[in-house]
Amino acid sequence: MQVRYDEKRGIYRDCRFCEGLGCLACHGEAEKAYKKAFPNGPEPIATFKLNNPTDMERARKIIGGEALKKAFGHHGGGGVYEIMENLLNSD
Repeated sequence: MQVRYDEKRGIYRDCRFCEGLGCLACHGEAEKAYKKAFPNGPEPIATFKLNNPTDMERARKIIGGEALKKAFGHHGGGGVYEIMENLLNSD
């Protein structure tokens, strides 16, 4: 699997000019795609207040050790999609 933008090599896999081979436009194309995908910059998927027991219980159920073992374990967990589903259904 190729990362979307390899900063070290200056290659953007979805570059419309070189199609991921690497060219002078790769950096600019990667920046445009990032700004289109994240117009407000990076934003957290979830936040939890450490001093709120309800939040901490919710965090444990979504991203705690058991939740991660289940999602990424050898028994066919759903990985990141399972974590996101747990997050969306935790309210």
